Amino acid sequence: MVNTHTLNSLTDRAGYSAHFMDLTLWEPYIRRVCQRQGMVCQKISPGVPGTFPTFIVEFSHKDILRPAGSILVKFFGHLFNGEESFHIERDLGSWLTEQSLSIPSPGVIAEGLLNPDWRYLIFEHVAGVSIGQVRDKLTKDDWSAVARSLGEYVHHLHALTVDHNPELPISIKPSLEVFVSFLEHQRLSCHINHNTWADLPAHLLDQLEDFVLTVEHLVDFSAHPYLIHADLTADHLLGRLENGRWRTLSVIDWGDAMSGNLLYELVALHLDLFRSDKQLLRTFLDAYGLPSFYRRDFPRKAFSMVLLQQFPMPVQVYQPHRDARTLQDLAERLFAV
Repeated sequence: MVNTHTLNSLTDRAGYSAHFMDLTLWEPYIRRVCQRQGMVCQKISPGVPGTFPTFIVEFSHKDILRPAGSILVKFFGHLFNGEESFHIERDLGSWLTEQSLSIPSPGVIAEGLLNPDWRYLIFEHVAGVSIGQVRDKLTKDDWSAVARSLGEYVHHLHALTVDHNPELPISIKPSLEVFVSFLEHQRLSCHINHNTWADLPAHLLDQLEDFVLTVEHLVDFSAHPYLIHADLTADHLLGRLENGRWRTLSVIDWGDAMSGNLLYELVALHLDLFRSDKQLLRTFLDAYGLPSFYRRDFPRKAFSMVLLQQFPMPVQVYQPHRDARTLQDLAERLFAV
């Protein structure tokens, strides 16, 4: 029987934050999962910490004639919409492997139920590092190539997932109604959220209501909605350095994927992955092919979407611009390309 006592320490946010990547806690469960798949664990290592417990496993097969290898095991509990993220990652993991995207994503090997509170997925393991781990080793040319390739990749991804695509599983079919409802809710709670997060000074907080654009200005209702990754951070782009140059291998972690548009996709991509580098943003948008709907008043539209996201702005977004007196000024500094 699964020892639920140790897993019970992950039922509240404080315990989860302290222990969700604790290898000592998870090792017996990982070995149990591998045993179900006919694998013998040789070595278990923590993956890059994200929202859910994730571990890299080097294994051999009980059948010695089958080759050894490595996999990634990811567990989903009730916190942080784990059930929904499980279904999204499972369905997208299967769907993405059938697409001809320029940057692949790991396929799902198996799924299972650890106990009534925890599900798991087993993914192919990508033998690389996140671009964030080697950020300072990339050249300017490397970063330009990354921005260009991501622009092409994201354009293709969005085009593949418009709402009339019959191949998409129901759990990940884009919906304009869902996205609009999400934005309207975020707009109503915008001031409360940023006041709670304390990611803006008081004089900018007071400008939120007049600055943040309405949904009608942020969503092109004449276009089909599409699926967005919604968390294209430096942690979620994997690759490796070959002869001193970066080679992208995979986009990972689709648990936050949602119905959306380019503006919402840019939030994590520009503020985290690009570290607000406007030259990289310009290269990305040129490769993507910025639709005309977004071009007029682009800085305000893009920054409005930043302010409507579900999470506080990273500290490094505002700190370099502490002298900004208006939200429009801050928007121009971050997004005027």
